[in-house]
Amino acid sequence: MYAMMEDKNLLLRSIPQVDKILQSDEVQAFVAEIGRPLVADIIREVLAEARAGAGRGEQVDPAGIVSDVASRCAKAMLRKLRRVVNGTGVLIHTNLGRSPLGEEVLGRLAEELSGYCNLEYDLPARERGKRGGFAEELMCRCTGAEDALIVNNNASSVFLILNEFANGKEVVVSRGELIQIGGGFRLPDIMSQSGPVLVEAGTTNITTIRDYRAAVTGNTAMVLSCHRSNFTIEGFTESPSLAELASLKSESVIFVRDLGSGNLVTDQRLPRPFEPTVRSELEQGPDLVCFSGDKLLGGCQAGVIVGRKDLIARLRRNPLMRMIRVDKVTYFIIQETLLHHVNGDVEKIELWDAMLRDMKDVSRRVNRFFRLMKSRDKRKFVKRVKTRCTVGGGAMPGFEMESRGVQIHFPGVQADEIHAAFLSAKVPLVGSIVNNRFTIDFFTISKSDVPHAAGAADMVLSRYGGA
Repeated sequence: MYAMMEDKNLLLRSIPQVDKILQSDEVQAFVAEIGRPLVADIIREVLAEARAGAGRGEQVDPAGIVSDVASRCAKAMLRKLRRVVNGTGVLIHTNLGRSPLGEEVLGRLAEELSGYCNLEYDLPARERGKRGGFAEELMCRCTGAEDALIVNNNASSVFLILNEFANGKEVVVSRGELIQIGGGFRLPDIMSQSGPVLVEAGTTNITTIRDYRAAVTGNTAMVLSCHRSNFTIEGFTESPSLAELASLKSESVIFVRDLGSGNLVTDQRLPRPFEPTVRSELEQGPDLVCFSGDKLLGGCQAGVIVGRKDLIARLRRNPLMRMIRVDKVTYFIIQETLLHHVNGDVEKIELWDAMLRDMKDVSRRVNRFFRLMKSRDKRKFVKRVKTRCTVGGGAMPGFEMESRGVQIHFPGVQADEIHAAFLSAKVPLVGSIVNNRFTIDFFTISKSDVPHAAGAADMVLSRYGGA
């Protein structure tokens, strides 16, 4: 018994201390990446497991402990907000940050906002000014609106509008437009929190202008129309036009359109029919139109409200604005993005460079990918394929475009395992699984990301090429 206790004590004494592991080269590199406290917690977690094993008489491997710590730190590092390569074929990918911002706008951001800026200072007047003045002016030029207001996302836009104009009053919405957006947020829930009483009109697939008229009462403050941006209803369907809905407006009833995707572009190269533009929607009579800043606009997360000047003025004065206003970074990115829209050079916007990409360009990226790969087995395990890509982000639901990509397959290795390996690359690559094959769609891979994709593929091939 004494000998057994002594053996366990020897095992326990062979377990390295926290500080010693923390100072090792293999682990020290993670301190700057994920922070010393988290690294220390991971070390303690691994050491606790090692002590438990030693208590059962298991051998202690100090080098293995350090390696285990480093492996867990590497997994923790993957939870950081970081660059990934989008090989999914979904252009506006909500899980991957929606619209890509691109190097040009971020370079301008660093140049202009690394110090102080005139966020609330009117330089010509030499006095305090209002936030977002120039960005909101540009938005009016792009949409033809009398005024514009920028908040932190489109759900905030809807919430603010409902709270200001319909708190305690009725809002009429078609049953076919009681949408749910990402993350489980439902329009009826947003309405109940913002104050109005929801009045449903029509049915899921059929709502006529007569249904809307029948739903309007003396307590009605708003008719709300929501663009079905993330689903389609096909078959036996009917809904009134925006112009017909605008006929329901009165001194006490306003008409609001939640457009969602916020397209500003008309281009002959786009598929037909494409998402409606904000300008075309406003021209049909809504008092206010709201939409997102990080979808087809091509900017960062924001909610945009455009329309009547007197209504926008009321929204600006609502106390909620203090809670949902945006910061200097958002205003700047939206401002620079809108400058490309008004100047007619939307291809300088990263999203629209991709949106208007032709198949020859996509194929050239696939060719470059193969040239950059160093593995001798690349032709054996990596095959060119035709793919189908989508706009995403709630735009063009059900619509797919032809694309090009590659599929990577190793006999005996599941597609999920290959995908996991790509996620562990220095720059993680997110792909998709199509017909039980891991697939990379190059429609969504930028020029600057092709080398990262090739490097990730070489890493995976070195791991499984001999499987």
